[in-house]
Amino acid sequence: MTLWTLANQESFRSIADRFGLTNRGLAYHCFISTCAKIKERMFADIITWPLPVELRRISGEFLSRYGFPGVVGCIDGSHVPIKAPAVDRDSYINRKGFASVNLLAVCDDALRFTYIHADCPGSMHDARVMRLSGLGDGLTTGQLFADDNCHLLGDSAYPLLVNLLVPFRDNGHLSESQIRYNVVHSAARSCIERAFGRLKGKFRRLKHLDVTRTERAALIIETACVLHNVSLQDDDDDSISEKAEVEESDVDVSNHGLQQNSNSKARQKRDAIMQSL
Repeated sequence: MTLWTLANQESFRSIADRFGLTNRGLAYHCFISTCAKIKERMFADIITWPLPVELRRISGEFLSRYGFPGVVGCIDGSHVPIKAPAVDRDSYINRKGFASVNLLAVCDDALRFTYIHADCPGSMHDARVMRLSGLGDGLTTGQLFADDNCHLLGDSAYPLLVNLLVPFRDNGHLSESQIRYNVVHSAARSCIERAFGRLKGKFRRLKHLDVTRTERAALIIETACVLHNVSLQDDDDDSISEKAEVEESDVDVSNHGLQQNSNSKARQKRDAIMQSL
């Protein structure tokens, strides 16, 4: 019943009737309880940060597919619509005018989530979500990886950091090398967009979560991400749409105090990669 509920946007009244339960409250209770058990027993084992040997494999895959060296993952945010909560409602209204939770995720070359953070309201900027997440300290200090040649790819909503490479800002005066860098960067970064597309295509409940408690919205999102990774282990079904979910990004991060972290070492690293492409 939990799998059916995640995969469909059917009401809990209809779900209760479909599975022979007495009322919608019982169906909702069973669904939430099962999600809680999945997170408790599976989350730590299924959504894991890659070990050094796995980082080398991922980097090799990105290099062979896209020609971009040192990539060990792609980072982005995705808005999961929710019912506007009664408490602190305005914090959850995003720039597009609807209530949501901002899901931060990192995925590898196989679209497997290696890190997720689903506790931030929709009004929060992607860069601030990153800073508040457990991943933020490692990225902003440049100590996420022992090897400085390893990095994540992110869009222009994020600051340029040693371990986080973003595209050049298109001011209309980019050189041919910078344009080529942006094209290759965008092609490699499409993995995270396709991962979000596959997640929401398989678990359509995430197209709108009709829950009044935001902590339960985070629980449902985390459960779906766990099952997304499980489904990738032995999934030969190519019928699930992986249409990229491209969301408009806030390119100005100056208000979030993170652009100051863009240092000369990060710029030199990006320029060196640009020259190698």
